[in-house]
Amino acid sequence: MSKVTSYTNKADSLIHAIKKFWKFRGLIWIFAKRDLKVKYAQTSLGLIWTFFKPLLSLFIYAGFFGFILKWKSGDLPFVIYVLSGLLAWNLFAQTTTTGALAAIESKDVIRKIYFPKSILIFAKTTLATIDFCAGLFLFIPLALIYEISFSWNLVFAPFILLYNILIGLSLAFIFALISVRKRDFLQLLPFLLNMGIWLSPVFYTIEILPKKLHFFMELNPLNSLVELWRWTLFDIGEIQIIWLIHPLLTVALFILSFWLFSRIENKFVDEG
Repeated sequence: MSKVTSYTNKADSLIHAIKKFWKFRGLIWIFAKRDLKVKYAQTSLGLIWTFFKPLLSLFIYAGFFGFILKWKSGDLPFVIYVLSGLLAWNLFAQTTTTGALAAIESKDVIRKIYFPKSILIFAKTTLATIDFCAGLFLFIPLALIYEISFSWNLVFAPFILLYNILIGLSLAFIFALISVRKRDFLQLLPFLLNMGIWLSPVFYTIEILPKKLHFFMELNPLNSLVELWRWTLFDIGEIQIIWLIHPLLTVALFILSFWLFSRIENKFVDEG
């Protein structure tokens, strides 16, 4: 007798949610390829935009803050300092924004096919990671121009990348949870992220701030993320205890947000 699998609206336990996600994991790349085709289908430059967008942002931030305002970045050239922060921030922001909207944007697919809705968020994360990896290649010509050598700390890059992704995923799940009942909240998301970049040392050093603000900046996990990338790539900065605490807290937040999302994911169909 063949095994029959049934699905109900009953909330999943964490273990059951993980098993269900693992069963449908193959859909992540299918949805990611679909989104990739849609993203560049109507553009004449295609995948070149993946390199052009961070380059344009780098030109704006480095030109304004470095050339006009004359901000400094220690021993690291300002252009490279900004790029290292910008790539980390873009991966976080893209994962959060596109992930939070993923289930709502795909409500037609959700109504037709059953699968864990978290698959959609992970698919968006795959696209964001591809853009991030493409942006990393911008470091090669800049490193040659400024005669910068990469650090042996690069062996930790996969772990920092995972940390980067988990921060974005955690917030994507949380914002998606809120959007089930409060769709208007998603209108605030771009504004919140635009505010957030000013609270993270993407294009400035923490030393330019008053000392009384340093403690609050160090509590920001995105501060640890950006500084960890700079330490990993160029051995800039000294290892701090908070750099270890923030990733551990992020893992806990990710597990919690994933589980809470899995408990209400079927409501995306009801509310859609």
